[in-house]
Formats: sequence, structure tokens, C-alpha cells
Amino acid sequence: MLSQVYNPGKNVVEAAQERISYIFDEFENIIVSVSGGKDSTVLAWMTLQEARRRNRKIGIFFLDEEVVYQSTIEQIDWLMNLYPENTIRLWLQLSFRLTNATSFEEGQLICWEEGKHKIWMRPKVPYSIQHKPWDPATETIRDRNKGFGFYDAIENFQRSREHTAFLVGLRATESMNRFRAVSKNPGYKDVYWCTKCGGEGSASFYPLYDWNFSDIWKYIYDNNIRYSRIYDYQYKKGMSIQEIRVSSLIHEKAFKSLVELPEFEPKTYDKLCKRIKGIQVGNLYGKDRKLLKCQSLPKNFKSWREYRDFLLETYPDESKKWIFEKRFARHLDNNYVARQECRQLILNDYENNLPVDNAEDPREKTIAKWKSLL
Repeated sequence: MLSQVYNPGKNVVEAAQERISYIFDEFENIIVSVSGGKDSTVLAWMTLQEARRRNRKIGIFFLDEEVVYQSTIEQIDWLMNLYPENTIRLWLQLSFRLTNATSFEEGQLICWEEGKHKIWMRPKVPYSIQHKPWDPATETIRDRNKGFGFYDAIENFQRSREHTAFLVGLRATESMNRFRAVSKNPGYKDVYWCTKCGGEGSASFYPLYDWNFSDIWKYIYDNNIRYSRIYDYQYKKGMSIQEIRVSSLIHEKAFKSLVELPEFEPKTYDKLCKRIKGIQVGNLYGKDRKLLKCQSLPKNFKSWREYRDFLLETYPDESKKWIFEKRFARHLDNNYVARQECRQLILNDYENNLPVDNAEDPREKTIAKWKSLL
């Protein structure tokens, strides 16, 4: 059974269809961002159905990170060519930087790096956009330490499009932070399920923001929609809802997928090992509590603070070491915070993509409470 939205008697599918219809009424230019995952697949499908009813064209936007599942590429290709008469294909294959959480020696990957076409994960798509479709003179970069990255590419692309509705398959039920980000302030007129972005008159819309995990899969089943086979592999492996996801293979929040990659897609794993360093480390230790997950303290250290100081002292990249030192100087000095700092150091997270909860140690509070009662 589908979830109910705030309006009594209306389910999430009906609400999403009304939202998409509203966007078509308001905007001539509509672009759906896709990742190859289940949420963006459903959103692209629903938007394409509306485009067909209205005899309109919409853009399907995919920023190709290169280091993704082959199943993701097959899914994107299917979406791009599902209804060619209603689709403007916006498949971007250009150079930008991604963090590689599995290696200090090669801490970044330059996607589609010139001169390395022989070891690219795959050839570029003939109809893809292979050069920046915006004015280089107005280009912005979030973090000069990292260089031109994934979000820079998205933001500059959006900024180059005026009076455009960007549709994103974000579901707020995955995180309260997402819910607050989506619904805090109207991004367009009085619409609360969108945020401001892009050029003049543009905004990002989230028509599926109130859908649940089960709503997505029921809609896929009811409409017989194709989806990435990686989900089937993950389900058969007994992974939890939080683990069943499709994304890049090497950044701080996704490297755990390297553990199963040789089993799911052995050819992709073989190509990835040749493409960038550290992949074998991610495969062997991606779910290890003492190494990359950083959940168990190594036995040779008495505390997380001692382990953090050791990792910081031996951090191999002197050009990035100061970033951690400056950041940690603002943090509380306790084991709760230190464990999170260890995780950042091990995963080379100088970008702060896994932010530290700078708070008092909750374990010490619990111990103090019980001591007072006993």
C-alpha cells in the first residue's frame, strides 16, 4: 500500500503527478537529474510520461563520474533513449576531480583525464557533452584545495541555465537534514518542496520528497520499470535498506561497495584496479571495523585521541596536513570527537564530507549519570 501524504485521501503517486504537472505549467525548460539509482529512475519515468502527454521535450541530465557500476551506465543509456522524441540528452563526460578514499598516494581521481584514455573505465558515449557547456570566465569552484569537483560541475551547469526547473529524485524520509533542507523555505513562489538554484528564475524541485523506500519499489513493480541489477545483487546478499544503494565507487560514503564489487561486476573491478590506486585496500578493508570504518580502536593504542595524534603525525600529504590541523584545533578534545577525526584522516577527508559531531562524549555522560545514581 502506498504511503499517504498530508492531504487526506491522496497517495504519494497522485501528489507527485500533480507536482510534476504544476512544473510543466510553470516552466518551458525542464531538466531531470539522474544517477542510475531507483529514485531518479522513477522521477525520470514519471516526468517523461507527462512530457509525452503534452508533446513536450525535457532534458535528462547525467554527470558521468566514470568510476561507477557498468549496470549504472546501462540504466542511464536506457533512460536517455526510452522516448527520444521527448528527450534532450545531457550526458556530461568532462574532466573534474573526485576524492578517492582508498588511497593517500592517489587521493583524487581526475575523471576522463586527458592522456589516460587507454585506462578509462570505458569509451565516451558518442552523443555525450565532452566540453564545459558554460563560460569559463564565470566558472566558480567551491574548494580551491580540491580543484574543480563534482558539485562544481553541477552548480556551473545549473547556473548556465535560466528559467529552468531542475528535478531531483531526493527523498526527505532518508534523513531529517534532507527534510529540513527541502521544506525550510519556498524556493519558487510558495512551493515548499523546492530550493533556489541555477540561473535567474531557476529552481530545484523534489516531487518525490515525501515518498518512502517501499513507495519507490511498488511504483517500479506496478509500472514494470527497468532498474539497475545491482539492487538485485545487494538484496540477495542480505544487505540492509541503508546499504542498498547505487553511487560512485570510491568516495568517502561509497567505498564500502568495493567489498562486493568483484562478485557483482568482476570486469568493472578489474578495470577499476587498473584505473586508480587503493582499490584492493577498499575491497579487503571496506567493512573492517578497525581500518576504513574506524569503529574499533587498534589494540596498540590506549585511546582514540592517542590514535588520532599518531595518524596526524604520520599523515603522508604535507600539502593537506594543515587542513586537518586547523580543523581539529576547533574541536573538543575527547575520545568521541577523536574517533571521528581518525575516520577523516584514514579516509583522507580533507574536504570535510564526513563532518565531525563536535560534542561532549555521550558515553562519559552515561557513566557519570550511573555513578551518581549508584
